Amino acid sequence: MEDQSGQVITREMLAEEAATPGVVPHGIQLAAGWFWRLLVIGAGLYGIWFVLSGLSEVIIPLLVALLFTAALWPMKTWLQGRGLPRGAAAGLSLLALVALVAAIFSLVGAQIASQSSSLADASVKSYEQFMNWLASGPLQLHETQIDGWTQKGIVWAKSQQSVFTGYAAAAGAQLGHFFAGIALALFALFYFLYEGRTFARAGFSLVPKGSRSRIADACGKGWTSLVSYVRAAVIVAAVDGLGAGIGAALVGSDLFLAIGALTFITAFVPLLGAFVAGLVSTSVVLLTLGWVKALIMLGIFVAVMELEAHVLQPFLLGKAVSIHPLAVLYGLAVGTILAGVVGALFAVPMLAFANAFIRAMRSHGSHDELPADEESGHEPAAVALSEEPSTQP
Repeated sequence: MEDQSGQVITREMLAEEAATPGVVPHGIQLAAGWFWRLLVIGAGLYGIWFVLSGLSEVIIPLLVALLFTAALWPMKTWLQGRGLPRGAAAGLSLLALVALVAAIFSLVGAQIASQSSSLADASVKSYEQFMNWLASGPLQLHETQIDGWTQKGIVWAKSQQSVFTGYAAAAGAQLGHFFAGIALALFALFYFLYEGRTFARAGFSLVPKGSRSRIADACGKGWTSLVSYVRAAVIVAAVDGLGAGIGAALVGSDLFLAIGALTFITAFVPLLGAFVAGLVSTSVVLLTLGWVKALIMLGIFVAVMELEAHVLQPFLLGKAVSIHPLAVLYGLAVGTILAGVVGALFAVPMLAFANAFIRAMRSHGSHDELPADEESGHEPAAVALSEEPSTQP
């Protein structure tokens, strides 16, 4: 056996150490060494987390921009390969994203606006049916009891007006921060697409020269894994949204576009997103079309979730990133506890990058030069963000 310094420890030495009064056993020294080092690492991580939490209004837009950069990087590279200047390729990729998002929200907003009156009427009708069921159903509640509970609810709502006003003011402030974050994310997204390689080179210049190529290779593998994950996640979300929208149209819902768009957006949060979209969509169908079609809609969502879990994720996400489902589940749980919805959104992409980075650090030694792309054999796409910037304007 060897100690931390590499010195060989024999049984005789351990026995002599144990027999010497006042000498701390080697096992205790080893455990203490691990313990204080882990404490230092934990304190460092907590300090980093504390700083990042205080700068969340700046950090979150940067992370969002980084994810969209991973999604748009293949498109930007393809446009550059067709002869477009680097700036034009980055700008067109950004405009394509903005146009897609604007089209989705415009279609959804127009559909909701056109169905708002019928949705309100259906909601009132469903409420009346629920009240009738309380009176004539198995509960056999008297009308006076229902009226009494309704009046108590109205009185409580009036007494909480100041609280509701505070919530509304806070929501207005958060809305302002949200739009400011969108502006920051779009600005950062353009420059990540335009000068991402320059930023990466500047970052790698801070790494010690002896480890630079190895870390660059590991970062490149992590970036490749992140791009593959985002691409697969977009395909999975599109299939989920299409399936949910077609299912809603088949049951006769006039809000099928809104249901499909909601499913597409929430599908980027693995496991939890489809559940939330199914709950909201089934509730909408229940209010507008009744419980029979709501059950059919629920069955459609179960089928979509099964398709995602047993077909799409194993064949697409499984090939993109080799992460065990248990790691995904616990990553989502930890991300949600630490940062809520934002943590759930970024947990799996961060796991994908970290998994590929650690695998590359373990399997590759130091190299004198940056590695070439193993698949294409052309420019080192595995370290796509670490190349010298193009000379194009």
